[in-house]
Amino acid sequence: MLRCVLVADDGSESVLTVPSLTATPPERIRVPGSLGGAAVADVFALSHTRERPPEAVYMYVATVPRSTDELSDAEPGEHGPDLPG
Repeated sequence: MLRCVLVADDGSESVLTVPSLTATPPERIRVPGSLGGAAVADVFALSHTRERPPEAVYMYVATVPRSTDELSDAEPGEHGPDLPG
């Protein structure tokens, strides 16, 4: 199992434990949620790892819709920030 520290926009931290499927932690973690009744996911990007205790630290990147049904008819790129990588 991999212990992940998720650092929110406001600097608060929460811990999530996920299966360790590879030797390296995943580059992104998507955490399901809702915003105004719409299904969304908070996206966290890998920032760094800590040795003791062994854990991966992820920084908040964006909140995105979980399905294309949640998108408007706006032009591509108008739905929020482009995610890196």
